[in-house]
Amino acid sequence: MTTQTSHSVISEGFLDIDGEGFYAIPHADRLGPFLMSVVSDADHWMFVSSGGGLTAGRRHPAIALFPYETDDRLHAASGASGPVTLIRSAGADAATWEPFRGSPPPGVQRNLYKSVVGNQVIFEEIHGGLELVFRYRWSSSDQFGFVRTATLVNLGEQPAAIELADGLLNLLPFGLDPLLYQRMSNLTNAYKRSEIIDTDIRLAVLSLESNVIDRPEPAESLIASVAWSVGLDEASISVDSRAIEAFRAGEELPPSSLVAGRAGAYVLTSRIEMDAGEATSWTIVADVHQSQAQVAELLGFLRTSVNPLGDVVKSVRHGSESLVAMMAQADGLQRSGDRVATAHHFANVLYNVMRGGVFLTANLVHRTDFVAFLAYRNRAVAHQHRGWLDTLPDEVDRVDLSRQVHALEDPHLIRLLLEYLPLTFSRRHGDPSRPWNTFSIRVRDADGGPFVYYEGNWRDIFRNWEALCMSFPAYLPNVLSVFLNASTADGFNPYRITRNGIDWEVPQPENPWSNIGYWGDHQIVYLLRLLEATQGFWPEMLNDMLGCAWFSYADVPYRIASYEEIVRSPKATILYDAAAAERSAGRVEDLGQDGKLMWADGEVHLVTMVEKLLVPALGKLSNFIPGGGIWMNTQRPEWNDGNNALVGHGLSMVTLYHLRRYLLHLSSVLGSASLAEVDISIEVADWMMAVAGILEASTEHLGGELSAERRKTIADELGQAFSTYGHGSTPLACPALCT
Repeated sequence: MTTQTSHSVISEGFLDIDGEGFYAIPHADRLGPFLMSVVSDADHWMFVSSGGGLTAGRRHPAIALFPYETDDRLHAASGASGPVTLIRSAGADAATWEPFRGSPPPGVQRNLYKSVVGNQVIFEEIHGGLELVFRYRWSSSDQFGFVRTATLVNLGEQPAAIELADGLLNLLPFGLDPLLYQRMSNLTNAYKRSEIIDTDIRLAVLSLESNVIDRPEPAESLIASVAWSVGLDEASISVDSRAIEAFRAGEELPPSSLVAGRAGAYVLTSRIEMDAGEATSWTIVADVHQSQAQVAELLGFLRTSVNPLGDVVKSVRHGSESLVAMMAQADGLQRSGDRVATAHHFANVLYNVMRGGVFLTANLVHRTDFVAFLAYRNRAVAHQHRGWLDTLPDEVDRVDLSRQVHALEDPHLIRLLLEYLPLTFSRRHGDPSRPWNTFSIRVRDADGGPFVYYEGNWRDIFRNWEALCMSFPAYLPNVLSVFLNASTADGFNPYRITRNGIDWEVPQPENPWSNIGYWGDHQIVYLLRLLEATQGFWPEMLNDMLGCAWFSYADVPYRIASYEEIVRSPKATILYDAAAAERSAGRVEDLGQDGKLMWADGEVHLVTMVEKLLVPALGKLSNFIPGGGIWMNTQRPEWNDGNNALVGHGLSMVTLYHLRRYLLHLSSVLGSASLAEVDISIEVADWMMAVAGILEASTEHLGGELSAERRKTIADELGQAFSTYGHGSTPLACPALCT
């Protein structure tokens, strides 16, 4: 490692370490504590405090190596959970130096280095009095897990004899839910077992004696976490965290290879002698969710490998290269004279891809995945076209697939093709600063191949996809279709979009974090931007799609109250229709995820793109308050406004401004389209005419000063038009078509 080793002050900025770019923050402890996310090309997650405390694991919070805690606790966790180091010069009177514990004493400097790629972080502490530098680096390997490489450097001109204790505390076995150990940590400790199963290769297995249950029945726990190390060949190994306290007290605790009933640990103690300028390094590797077969395989690897550390380093490097290659697909790599801007661009693309995903292949579709997608969404459509699907090659060009689908003239198959987005690396967002927003990271399928999936909240994922489609513009019509097909017949949208379809919130009266409400925030903004982008890249394709009945309505089981009821109680305007939700669940069980859409005559009800573009605009216009904005009365605010706390009583100006721009753009698109006529549902046409009539009749009033009475009259008329269209609190009838 080539980090600066002198104890002079370093400058903030970029530097290269082992051929990779890092950003250095000198005296990082002088800043307030902050949280960092350390990413990987695989399913690792790590949230680490600038003070050193961390939580880490794989896939989701329930598969954790260190306890999943909120960020305030992570800032206080250094030395208690995660890495711990104690150093003292050999001798009876020598003081013990504990890097990264508490406030640094005089003459000690703490520096932080974060890799530009975002998958490595280095903590460094320089002790001027002892003339020593201690640093450690966190990185990850898909094959081996989490890798902590520590280095001690003698800056002095004389040899140094050092006594060292270093390791990891509070390591978790598999099988503990965060809510369980956060509430009952002492109870969960009683079930823990930490054992070194091979002292020569220093492999420790951390498991549960049994699953934590309160029933008199056998409940074996057959999955474990593991830890092993390379370096400090003469070190003694202990899985007893009391080895740290014993070292701190100047006592010797015999190495312990088996501990039960206490938190897991992996501690190395060693005496180190270093010449002037010499450095000593060692590495601890730990992983989670290991089966007995995987532990046996790791044991065989460690016993036979000539250079296990070299294999780890190679795997870590491969992960970095894989992550960079993935970002390159999304145009994350740029080079400019401003290195900060270059790094910032890479980070923006990285986090955009982690939310929305990246397309697995630009122009090829894997037949097995497309078939699986069809079957999961709509088994009837998949069964109907089974013969044709069997004729497809393993990989088919997207353009050729589209040509074949359109030749079959099945609008339901065309709709599903338009919704097919082969995205990978997407994950639901969440972090310890918002523990109610749990995350899930899946990057491999059951066969070890890339996991094709996406998941995200409505207002997040379309923002991500808009940026992504600047690198993959061929998918803009697909993204626009997903947006339109997930919106409801009254112009709103569910709160989450996934590859499997849509999700909505279900009332949980006992949960203070649970709430329902129709989402409309950002809707017009995102739809406008997607429409503009599609028009810019594919004007002819958009023109051809406008009049086609290839689009669906989401059947979210929310019912908007009548206008009179909304005026009477504007913060209680949405009713949850449990019977409709049950019917939807039944359709999903029988037919697939398309069961969450509006059905008619035994199939998904389809309408034209023109209708789908009109409905959200009409929904917003029906809540227009002249001289104000769009009334946010569906129990959800507009997050881009300053009205977050005013839902029910607040007006969104952001939505109003974009609504004007949206209507102008829609008018331009339709005006230039080669459409002599287009099918629109009778109910939507009546609604549109009612709204247009109200606004036209109010033109002279809207152009000048409005009295309160006239403003109320216009708002009442618009609100009543919407109420008439939606039949108040009763389910919206399946629209009939008119031309």
